[in-house]
Amino acid sequence: MNDAYYELAVKRNRPELKYVLYVVADLLACLAFLIAGFTKPLYWIGSAITLLFFYVYLRLRLYEEYEYILVNDELTIDAIFHKEARKALARCNIKDVQSIKLNANNEKGRDYSDGSHKVALYLNKGEVFLLSLDEKMLTMLKRYIRNIEQ
Repeated sequence: MNDAYYELAVKRNRPELKYVLYVVADLLACLAFLIAGFTKPLYWIGSAITLLFFYVYLRLRLYEEYEYILVNDELTIDAIFHKEARKALARCNIKDVQSIKLNANNEKGRDYSDGSHKVALYLNKGEVFLLSLDEKMLTMLKRYIRNIEQ
């Protein structure tokens, strides 16, 4: 049995701007409910529910890691939130990859990278995955993909 298996975990270096905006929106919503709570105490409950919802959502989403799993010619990309929850984000067959671009810091596409080191995978379907791959994963991908751009 000659199966190729490699697993790589990549942690996001910094929270994105949208999460900071979520925090600001949450605080503004809670402040609005608290101010309105002086007229109707029922709004205090709305403030508590809003605060709880955003806390749980941000707690799961703010600390995000990506895990790349390569089994033979199948690449699976999962997100791990706060080391508790896992979500499958993408799956592709390596034979569907047209090319790889190694220094792809200015490329657009689905960003599953750590934020600084980006490698672009161009798929036949027109999709672009931005990943942070190490040398061992690149070596394993070179078995299947011949078109690698610098």
